[in-house]
Amino acid sequence: MSILSAGSFDLETGRDRLVTFEPNIVPKRQLIITDELVVTILSMYSMGVSTRALRDYVQDMYAMEISRAEISRITDS
Repeated sequence: MSILSAGSFDLETGRDRLVTFEPNIVPKRQLIITDELVVTILSMYSMGVSTRALRDYVQDMYAMEISRAEISRITDS
């Protein structure tokens, strides 16, 4: 089960004045791209959907920001 399909939850973290906290499950500033999302992007791209439209779709459906460059990296691989 991916984090994206698990629903929402509240996460309480303590205050880290020295900025020493490093999450173990999802590192800071890391984008979570699941296999399911990659398949969806590739499928839509193969149907002629633009990278801009794919970026908007991911924002609407998954509530996450993804750059057109990242989408291009996925479609090029």
